[in-house]
Amino acid sequence: MATHRETRAIARSPEYLYDIVADVERYPEFLPLVSAARIISRHEDTYETEQSLALGLLTHRFRTRTKLDRPRAITVISEDRSFSRFHIRWNFSALDNDHCQVDFELDCETRLLLLKPIIKVLIMPMATSMVSAFEARAHALARKAGLPDTRK
Repeated sequence: MATHRETRAIARSPEYLYDIVADVERYPEFLPLVSAARIISRHEDTYETEQSLALGLLTHRFRTRTKLDRPRAITVISEDRSFSRFHIRWNFSALDNDHCQVDFELDCETRLLLLKPIIKVLIMPMATSMVSAFEARAHALARKAGLPDTRK
């Protein structure tokens, strides 16, 4: 079983951070282990994604369903047979000075014995660095777009 919760204030607006988290097809550009992510169907406030994790020589492909509640929350679940439980929740709350409180929660358990040690060794460290990866991505994209640095 893998569980991680984190709360952090980030110097960007909830809308800005929400859009970065919702852009799943860009994850391979900045998230470790994510080798592919492709939206396979899209509906009004949900989409289904096929994602691949590169775990050394092993690649694990699975599907997720994402529920969008812009700009407040993103919920990701998987009913993929490799998981007995897979749930990710992002909450975004506005703070003063164009900052955002991000609440992140990951709860995951695999059914596959082969994946259990991989989750402990690879996925949990990735989970503990996910908010940092999204924060770094937000600041890098803001710099590239010429937006002011709000980290003061």
